[in-house]
Amino acid sequence: MEKSHFGPIESQRFFYTPDDDLQVHEEGAIKLICAPFQSHENGIPEWVKNSSDAYARENIPEAKRIIIIIFNQRKKNERKSISCLDFVGMTSYDIENFFRRWADPKAAQAGCRGILLQGGHGNGGKCYMTQMFTDFSQIFTVKMNRRCKYGVPGGSIRFGYIPDVQRGKDYIVSEIKEELNNALEPIGCTINNLPKEVINNLDEIKGFTLVSGFGPKGYESKIPIKQLIRDLREHPQMSRSIELCKIYIISDGKLELFGKPLALPDIRPMPGGEQPRIFDIPSRLIDPVSGEELSTTEEGRLHRGKLILYTSERSMRYGMKARHAIRFKSETSGDFGYVPISKLDIQSAYRDHIYGICNLESLERFKKNERAELAESPLTRAVEEFISNKIQEYASEFEARDRKKFSQQEKEEISKMNDALDRWKNKLLKEMDRGLIGPGEGTGTIIKPPLPKGNPSRIELSLSHKYAGLGVTFRPTIKYFDSNGTQIRAVPVRIVSDDNNIAMADDMMQISTFSFGSTVIWAETLNSELKSNKVTIEVVKIKNIDIFPNVVEVEAGTRTKLEARCLLANNDITSDIYLTWAENNKEIAGVSSAGLVYAFSPGETQVIAGDNKCQSSYATIKVKPGTGSGKGDRKDRGYPQVLISGFDLDPETGTQVNFSSDSPPIVQRPEDVSRNIWWINSSAPLARLYLDSSKGYGHRSREWRVYHLERFVEVIIQIILQNESGDNELLTVDQFLMGWGFKASEIQNAVISDLSDFIANGTLPNLN
Repeated sequence: MEKSHFGPIESQRFFYTPDDDLQVHEEGAIKLICAPFQSHENGIPEWVKNSSDAYARENIPEAKRIIIIIFNQRKKNERKSISCLDFVGMTSYDIENFFRRWADPKAAQAGCRGILLQGGHGNGGKCYMTQMFTDFSQIFTVKMNRRCKYGVPGGSIRFGYIPDVQRGKDYIVSEIKEELNNALEPIGCTINNLPKEVINNLDEIKGFTLVSGFGPKGYESKIPIKQLIRDLREHPQMSRSIELCKIYIISDGKLELFGKPLALPDIRPMPGGEQPRIFDIPSRLIDPVSGEELSTTEEGRLHRGKLILYTSERSMRYGMKARHAIRFKSETSGDFGYVPISKLDIQSAYRDHIYGICNLESLERFKKNERAELAESPLTRAVEEFISNKIQEYASEFEARDRKKFSQQEKEEISKMNDALDRWKNKLLKEMDRGLIGPGEGTGTIIKPPLPKGNPSRIELSLSHKYAGLGVTFRPTIKYFDSNGTQIRAVPVRIVSDDNNIAMADDMMQISTFSFGSTVIWAETLNSELKSNKVTIEVVKIKNIDIFPNVVEVEAGTRTKLEARCLLANNDITSDIYLTWAENNKEIAGVSSAGLVYAFSPGETQVIAGDNKCQSSYATIKVKPGTGSGKGDRKDRGYPQVLISGFDLDPETGTQVNFSSDSPPIVQRPEDVSRNIWWINSSAPLARLYLDSSKGYGHRSREWRVYHLERFVEVIIQIILQNESGDNELLTVDQFLMGWGFKASEIQNAVISDLSDFIANGTLPNLN
């Protein structure tokens, strides 16, 4: 028999003598635990969640669960502070046996069982107190006629009674209202500043807890109250608390939001999706990575789960980002995490209208410290794939509803009409490219030859800037190369962000920023087999922005570049940053997302740059009359093709292309850009109306002809914009129509000259 150091292999057992204690670097371990809570946007929801759970443990009716967030920065010589007040209270036993304990998954239960709570591991509130305040943080609490003061100095992880155990623990109080006023006074507040429903019921209050942090980091000059209120309303961890409690906000002694509590916007369901769609989660699922079959019930020891899907009439992608997720819940312990819908593999515009709940106990062991996305595991992958498939199926039902049935004759007539307008568009672009329309002698830049087809073996993604402001939207550059290194046409890809809480990409390849920090961006094919290089974008805090030059003169019909120099929170100065640019008179000049100013017509306007938290002073743009310029005619160019979704097939794949009513009237998918293809969305609300003969319109109506023609004009303008802007920076159609009035009027004159009979009676233009 083969031997080992521990005996025969067939009966091998492991024997050892465990150490008497665990050696843990306390400060290092706690800092690692606290990493997700290094911002006020993520910290305040932890305090609110703790207050919400305190009400739940006491079984207080939801109508009486009141939480007040208090900001104080009224006096310059007074400490700025952020506080959270509830009317439950803690005893010294609660503090010593539950609050003070780190990394205890049962800390939120505080000895209670069978109560649905939001609590995680008892870390978030303490982490926020220890990391995000330079002076100190404290708890001022009263319960059962005894007061405790417990806190921690800035930068420390060791809490203690204030000023010592004798005076800070179980101090007997006789008048709770007096103690509440004493607690509120250092944060610039009194009982009279509280909501009326609190003031009117003070005699019923048996306790309270006021958690305060003094000297909030990053807010040395000013606390951005309005922005924080928006962030709190949109934070995923706030949704449940807002549903269960009345959360008021006080700033410098005054109630915000007109004295009303924070409220989640009502979500009206989509027509046809009024009732929740419920799916039983199979007892066994397959891990999409390993192919392993997994139990979702721990082999029958736990209940089978359910997936419940709801719909929203409005897109949830940005305006209701906090609720655009699948929340993971357990019947025994409530919410324990979520996954944003945007991170699931769903190929439908209707994904932005679907959200839901996944009740599955077996996933609870994968919850993270911050109760956000679950830890990756075979089971979480399998469940998320199941969720993705069910949302895809549900979304497909709405897509099918949007595809109105037309007779073959109607389809042929609409296609014939579109083909005639497409040939008229080519004629117009040819004339414009030769300088026959508009000032100058011809730009020679309107029509570009398409790239060759091919199978990509390499994808390159690049960003023009290293940094981005908060709440800014930008688009990366993506190039595709075959095995020979030749640049080829685009193929369908998606842009992936390593952290969607910091920045997230939409279906049109635009990246929007949501919170401070760094994330890695890359592009990958839809099957994830080919990925681009990875690029880091850092969303930074900006203290000041200056535009150079702040006064500039340009000729109408030309453009010039402005530079935005940003002073960051770390005192670095950079112009390598994405910002939001805007002008106050679009008729005179427009400005792109890169600060490229397009001069439209003589006059004077101002331009500003910034993000959600910082804006520059105005720069003045003086536009002089233009003289016109051009580069002459060029030949051998292909023309962009305009097709109608739901009627025309994709020229390369032969498949029908459909968009939802939520998509724009004109769509150019990423794979269409290098193919010079544009789509008129037949599911857009007005398109559907004008194509509906039962509503008194139909494809032969004058309303449809005008709408159809307007979309062609819109495409022509976007083509000009894309090919005449040297930096490939896009202005909106609205900016172009309003600003480049002389070109828009020339296009309209061409419409009148060539297509008046078409508009009046449907006679197609003769272009032979």
